[in-house]
Amino acid sequence: MPSAVLSGSGSVLLESRPDDIAIDMNQLSQRHQQQQQMLDEQDHYIQQRADTMENIESTIVELGAIFKQLAEMIKDQEEQVGRIDANVTEVDINVHAAHTELLKYFQGITSNRWLMVKIFLVLIVFFIIFIVFLT
Repeated sequence: MPSAVLSGSGSVLLESRPDDIAIDMNQLSQRHQQQQQMLDEQDHYIQQRADTMENIESTIVELGAIFKQLAEMIKDQEEQVGRIDANVTEVDINVHAAHTELLKYFQGITSNRWLMVKIFLVLIVFFIIFIVFLT
C-alpha cells in the first residue's frame, strides 16, 4: 500500500507519483480506444448486415417481378395451347371427312372402270359382228 494511506496523511491522488496517474490515464485511454474499436466493429458489422438485408430484399423483389412475368407468359401460352388444341381437333375431323370422300371417289372410279370395260367389250363385240357379217 502507499505510504500516505498507511500513515493517514492524505489522499492517494496527492502523492507525488505522477507515473501512477499517467498509467491510470493510459489504461483509461486504452479501454476507451478498445471500446471505441469494438463499437466501430459492431457498427461495421451492423452496416454489413443492413447492406446484406437490402440486397436480399432487392433480390426478392426482382424474383417477384420475374415470377409475375412468368405467370403472364404462361397465361398467354395457355390461350395459344387452347387454340392449337382446337385446330388439331378441327384438322382431325377434316382428315376423317377427306378419307371418307376419298373412299367414295375410289369406289366411284372402280365402278366406272367396270363400266368402261363393259363398254369396251360391247364395242369389240359390235366390231367383230360388223367385220364378220359385213365382209
